[in-house]
Amino acid sequence: MKFKKRLNLIIGRKQIIIAGLAVLLGAAVYVNYLYSSSQQVKTSEPENAQTATYGEIRFVDAAADGKNVDIGSSSSDEYFAQARLDKQKSRDESIEVLQSFWYGGDSTPDELAVISDDVLAVSSYIEKETRVENLLKAQGFSDALCYLTSNTANIVVKTQGLDTAQAAQIKSTLLGEIAVPAENITIVEIK
Repeated sequence: MKFKKRLNLIIGRKQIIIAGLAVLLGAAVYVNYLYSSSQQVKTSEPENAQTATYGEIRFVDAAADGKNVDIGSSSSDEYFAQARLDKQKSRDESIEVLQSFWYGGDSTPDELAVISDDVLAVSSYIEKETRVENLLKAQGFSDALCYLTSNTANIVVKTQGLDTAQAAQIKSTLLGEIAVPAENITIVEIK
């Protein structure tokens, strides 16, 4: 009788659940490995990697087979509208996750401080992105989107042709709002 009770204490309901979750996690990792190994990412060297200099402005354009792609004004308007919706949805989801951690009830004071810092960072990025977009529109660009992270900035502008002066103007506007290394700034033109 004592032996049965002692065995029951060693292998309990919690241990069985933990073992089951460990097996499930292992299966998920294995399936992920199978799918990720079949999808090889091919990268290529930039054609003028030796001629690039630090801080140089390079244009990024939507191109297919070396030809510029003109998506038309109504299509570009749809692109900007959809991009704004996607951006807002992404930000809302990240704020929702942070709120669930905040109100989860089992966070330590240190974890709550980190969560609070993350919320402040997200709100700061949202404010700076909106400010950069509005400044670019005020400077004469038809439409603009800004995506910021801690060390990168991506700007998408609607224009009929982006020249070096406009790229420098965009870079100057951006650097007036956030400190980002010059090599981490990407400007994409949508025609």
